[in-house]
Amino acid sequence: MFDTPILLIIFNRPNTTIQVFEAIRKIRPYNLYIASDAPRKGIKEDEQKCSISRSITENIDWPCKVMRLYQKENLGCSLGPIAAFDWFFSKVTEGIILEDDCVPNLDFFTFTAAMLERYRHNYRIISINGSNLGYKLVNGDSYTYSRFMNMWGWATWADRAQAIDYSLAEWARVKHPLWFLYRRLSQRFFDLDINWFKYWQHKFDLTVNKEFITWWDWQWVYHQLTRGQLSIVPAVNLITNVGFDSNGTHTHEVENPAANMPTKVMHSELIYPVTIEPDFVYEEVYIKWVWCYHKRLPILFYLKQLISLLVNKIKI
Repeated sequence: MFDTPILLIIFNRPNTTIQVFEAIRKIRPYNLYIASDAPRKGIKEDEQKCSISRSITENIDWPCKVMRLYQKENLGCSLGPIAAFDWFFSKVTEGIILEDDCVPNLDFFTFTAAMLERYRHNYRIISINGSNLGYKLVNGDSYTYSRFMNMWGWATWADRAQAIDYSLAEWARVKHPLWFLYRRLSQRFFDLDINWFKYWQHKFDLTVNKEFITWWDWQWVYHQLTRGQLSIVPAVNLITNVGFDSNGTHTHEVENPAANMPTKVMHSELIYPVTIEPDFVYEEVYIKWVWCYHKRLPILFYLKQLISLLVNKIKI
């Protein structure tokens, strides 16, 4: 029996929902929370797909305390998950979050549970990632750290989740945004990747200025960047994102390097990093690659990849 509470967020994707739910079935959690958004108005196929998705999660054949939050009106891709988080963390102090297109392997559950316990009172850690975007950690540690959370299967604590300001009111008061972001995003004094700073300025501006938003994770990234908090990144990939298709809200690109990335087995004996500091190689070569630069490949980017890898080998 698996004791760590799990929140499963579903909507209208029965084909992916069943894959995630079958992975959950294997771990047999004792506390399972299921949140489902309502069908969108005027979209008939939503009613059937949402109904099928919900019915998949009702096939529970193990001892389990199940709680459900089924919305009566559609909240969307931003308010829906936020409402699910608020509900989940009003009932538990820590837990695992899975959306309906993020398929975990069994090691994901044991790893995140161990990290939740180890860093429960260390407020420099804000979350635990399940996906590592294909990063190969070569120093022998079981995990590393990043200034960027990843929402494709993750875990956190209620006190950290409840501290997020999804309106980004603080960003609206920033007077010199590029300088503000340079101080928090740069890896070293001469890091002049202005496109990366502008990338996040654009994301945060959209969050503040747009009347209807379809994201919630950029606010988490802002929070940890401005407060020096880090996310844990496993040494091997523990989540396969199967949602890169035309049905996805944000993951349309089938050619994205993170699409359908296979999972790997993690060594049972965890090896802990000696220091808690962001892994700049991971951020430079994998975060930027997947989120920003995989469509355009400037020579400067390849050069920075090479320099980062060489620096990492020198440290080892």
